[in-house]
Amino acid sequence: MKKYILFLFIIFTQNLISQNIEPLSPIQKELYDFETVQVKPEFPGGKEKFIEYIKENLKKSDIDKSKGQIQTSFIVEMDGSITDVKIIKDTGIKIEKSLKKILEKSPKWLCGEHEGYHVRTKVDFTFDI
Repeated sequence: MKKYILFLFIIFTQNLISQNIEPLSPIQKELYDFETVQVKPEFPGGKEKFIEYIKENLKKSDIDKSKGQIQTSFIVEMDGSITDVKIIKDTGIKIEKSLKKILEKSPKWLCGEHEGYHVRTKVDFTFDI
């Protein structure tokens, strides 16, 4: 009987302990603009490595046909992943779909921080092809 009571006690207390999830602060729920965060999100290795990553993953045929600037917009989440990718302006050659996939599969970024919290940050990025 004592073993049974001890077993029930362990089961119920373990369940209660596992329920302690810290809610997100209001700061973490908001979407911040790149210019307003205190620590800006960054691709591992910086801007040059990000452009290199994109060019390495675009098809050579798409790069050869394209000249000009591409404007993109995306969100760097609190875990560093990229979501909500949008191509704002492209070169006229249809590389939007492949570029969108490349950005979505991008390695995790170093996320933005504001007032000591990791926050979701909107990034507008323009690069030349």
